[in-house]
Amino acid sequence: MSLAAALVLALWGAFAVSVVLRLRRRGRAAFDDRFTPDDRRLSGATAFYLVAPALALAAQAAELAILSLGGARIEGAQTWVYWGVVEADAADALRAASLAAGPALLAGAALSLIGWTRLRPSRAAVNHLRLESARVIVTLVCGVQPVASLLTRRGAWHELHAMAEAGFPRSGDAGLLAFGVLAAAAFWRLRAARRLWALASPLHDARRRAERALDQDDADPAALRDLAATQLVAGDPRADETLERAEAAAPDDPRVALLRGRAAAMRGDPEASATHLRRAGQLLEAGPDDPALFFEIALALGDARLRLGDAEGARLTAEAAREAVPGDLRAAVVLADAQALGGQLAEARRTLEKARERAEGALRRRIERRLRALR
Repeated sequence: MSLAAALVLALWGAFAVSVVLRLRRRGRAAFDDRFTPDDRRLSGATAFYLVAPALALAAQAAELAILSLGGARIEGAQTWVYWGVVEADAADALRAASLAAGPALLAGAALSLIGWTRLRPSRAAVNHLRLESARVIVTLVCGVQPVASLLTRRGAWHELHAMAEAGFPRSGDAGLLAFGVLAAAAFWRLRAARRLWALASPLHDARRRAERALDQDDADPAALRDLAATQLVAGDPRADETLERAEAAAPDDPRVALLRGRAAAMRGDPEASATHLRRAGQLLEAGPDDPALFFEIALALGDARLRLGDAEGARLTAEAAREAVPGDLRAAVVLADAQALGGQLAEARRTLEKARERAEGALRRRIERRLRALR
């Protein structure tokens, strides 16, 4: 074994052991139906350091098995976990079959993982593990292995290319070009499969919990509300029907009224949205204090008033939301929009600039876009 291969295996082994230790420490909590960002990272690491390498090594073992069963003389074998090289003295047909076996088996494994997730979805963490494993395998088969083989002039892709060129000049280059186009299309389709990747989100688990609860009691108010919330985020047209059932089961729940307001806003009906949200505020006033819920209601109502052209009403509502939860900068964005709608452009810029100092990620980019528009 070369020094480079030994270093690669040592590094992979160290990371693989660290993932195993983290999995043992987390136990079943790593793959329960409460999918957290930590779970997502651990699931991705498991796919990258354990599942995909195991399948790649299995594909390399299959290549050796085909050569051995065919009576070929194996001259050498070397692995870098994600990619391996087997050198053998064999007839062209047997050698071609062994070379094609590895990529074909890995591609089949990726398709099986995708199909398994699509047809038999499980908890979000498990779905994420399957899909991440498939993504890593597709990356290996479509990118890492062909490039490494062709650059080093060793391994399956280099030998297959040489065989094709020897039989039919330029056919190897044409085959690589066709494969590259198909591989890029396959990789893009997997990345863009939003409905598939939605199965690996916390919303999927929330929906499953709500549906299980409704199987026990089809009038469970909390389950109906939670199901409607997931349907709204997913753009499911059945959300309105679920909300009607939730309102019938719990007519005094301000959270249901809030969801109805959001649903009306998504339909492009700000007047109905404002009506539902005002009712949500009235229901909240009749119950115990809940600053977080008040913030969400006020924020949504401020947005509805903006869409209705009520700059003063939106400003007052946004200020009330900011007082309820000062640390949430979304209220500052609605307040700035209200100020801009009322012609107070300088005040809107100051509000946004002050919020930008503490904002991060997507919210910061949203604030910067508004600042550019005000200039």
